[in-house]
Amino acid sequence: MESVVLDSSAVIAFHNPFDVHHQSIVAAISQSRARFQISTVTVMESLVACARVSEKVAGAMLADLTTCYGPFLSMDAEVAVIASRLRATGSLSTPDAIISASATKAGATLWTFDARLAKAHKGARLLE
Repeated sequence: MESVVLDSSAVIAFHNPFDVHHQSIVAAISQSRARFQISTVTVMESLVACARVSEKVAGAMLADLTTCYGPFLSMDAEVAVIASRLRATGSLSTPDAIISASATKAGATLWTFDARLAKAHKGARLLE
């Protein structure tokens, strides 16, 4: 079974029916038999808007994320080293470098709506 790491842009779009990319990610996921995972960085980025509403909403979102994508990919020393190389040789932000490094360590395809991240991550799938 293929393993896919979803970038924050994909997770946020999937869980927000008002997001401009919602239908696209729903269709892509429903057509796939892959195992979907996310980085702990994606967990953090996905919870920001919910945390602005309330702890209860953030807690519900965390439960959904855990059900859909758990266990999460944690940042360890290997991910940190890979991410540091990405940051040193390109223009990725630290969160994007960590997500890319997490997908690399997991041997997974990275799905994202972020063209810059897709370009920087070999073999990434740029969603439209």
